[in-house]
Amino acid sequence: MGTPTASAGGYGCAGSEIDTYPVKSGSTTYGVIHLYYDSSNGTNCAVNVATSAGGYGADKYMSVSLILCSQTSPSSTCAILDAVVDAKTYKYYAGPVPMGARDHCIQVRGRITYNGNEASGGSTGATHCG
Repeated sequence: MGTPTASAGGYGCAGSEIDTYPVKSGSTTYGVIHLYYDSSNGTNCAVNVATSAGGYGADKYMSVSLILCSQTSPSSTCAILDAVVDAKTYKYYAGPVPMGARDHCIQVRGRITYNGNEASGGSTGATHCG
């Protein structure tokens, strides 16, 4: 079983899905970060959804973070202005974490700890600018 179909409303995010990022340990994908953008108000929103390998349906530590960067165009670095984090024990997914980011770039990160394995993933630098 892979990751359930991502629908913005199903995870509490408004807007359209604009990207996904694997949350991995080695070659195993423990989760998938789904990133949404609502162009009507400039809000990004992210969730980190466990896969079956990542214990979908079992209690585990999960996190998802949206980071507001000072950059206004893509960059290999992100100078952090603000961050929204959801991190605790979940069965299915962490989030949603919404953040207004009009005219700025963002970074998105996620982690899952399951069966002694630490998996992480997300974007690098400043991405999804606008």
